[in-house]
Amino acid sequence: MPNNPNLASFNEILSETGLTIDQTVTTFYKSPKSFTGEDMVEISIHGGVAVIKKILEILSKIKGLRLATSGEFTRRAFENNKLDLTQVEAISDIVNAETEMQRKQAISHLSGRFFKSTKKLFDDLKDVLANTEAIIDFTDEDLPEDLTRRIEEQIKNIIIKINTILANSSVGISVRGGFVVAVLGKPNTGKSSFINNISGKDISIVTNQPGTTRDLIESFLDLEGYPVKFIDTAGIRESGNLVEKIGVEKALLLAKEADINLVFIECKKDIVFFSDIKNTIFVKSKQDVLGGAFKEGRSYNISSKNSFGIKELLSLLKKKIQDRVPLEMGHISRERHAKCLVLTKKYLEDSQKNKNIDLFAEDVRLALKNLSSLFGSVDIEDILDIIFSDFCIGK
Repeated sequence: MPNNPNLASFNEILSETGLTIDQTVTTFYKSPKSFTGEDMVEISIHGGVAVIKKILEILSKIKGLRLATSGEFTRRAFENNKLDLTQVEAISDIVNAETEMQRKQAISHLSGRFFKSTKKLFDDLKDVLANTEAIIDFTDEDLPEDLTRRIEEQIKNIIIKINTILANSSVGISVRGGFVVAVLGKPNTGKSSFINNISGKDISIVTNQPGTTRDLIESFLDLEGYPVKFIDTAGIRESGNLVEKIGVEKALLLAKEADINLVFIECKKDIVFFSDIKNTIFVKSKQDVLGGAFKEGRSYNISSKNSFGIKELLSLLKKKIQDRVPLEMGHISRERHAKCLVLTKKYLEDSQKNKNIDLFAEDVRLALKNLSSLFGSVDIEDILDIIFSDFCIGK
């Protein structure tokens, strides 16, 4: 064991017979200066299956020592207040990141950028509750005359800040889970052939028979750092076949939720037919037969057979996605974050309705309790500290 905490030292790990197994760098981290906040020893080895197996064999003979369970170090770090819940989630996102933008967003959350913006809301809300509790519990004290007005202004400002954070929520969630591009159109317009082309394999069935695709078929693509989920859908038409009809309903529902809709058409009339669908890019897929430049009017010509225009179309998609992503990566990345802030906002808006001070305080408490679930919890002692430090009550 190294004598000096938090300093690395060169060592050798020996077998029971005194033979060197590996040369290592060992660091003893003294609490709280470790990842988990506990005393910890970190051994850096050269690696290799045989070396790892032998060292684990030796360590397993130490009484009380065991392998860590899945995520145990991160959980201990959270329990010892080394990480907040959003940072714990960020570690999971880093491990599972498949594209550069996912990695960047996860690193931003791990560094605490999102935590700092929401923690400021949390602190502001604690101040609101402290002021409210002071009005209720210390009516005989010399409180500021404008305290009620100050509370009202604080709540209005917090709601504005929550709205600002929520404004980019869908983008952050899409970066983490993938931007959804729905591939829509009438039957036999080249949707499935396009999916197969960009996927590099036959994941969608392609035939001359209309209505072949009847369910949603997904293909993930790393679009120069941006995660994109292309989803092939059933050809949109009137059909008496129940299964195909359900497929069409799924396609139309997806179109409402997708970030971008790639609508495959055969003629200009199809543009009018699909005019109700938002965020659209119109595509004709038979350039190898019909010819034409990449862009013609409101539509783009491609060929999934010879790949004409595919690269340009993907670049266009990337540009549309890129324009939606803010330069700062400290925004919401999970539905949980958004739901928490939406509910917090609801309680604060409820507090603004005409009601007595006790009911008002309860709404503020619920808002604070809900917001605390984003990254931790609130302690009643924190509220008392604010009350007594701000107003010098009980001198």
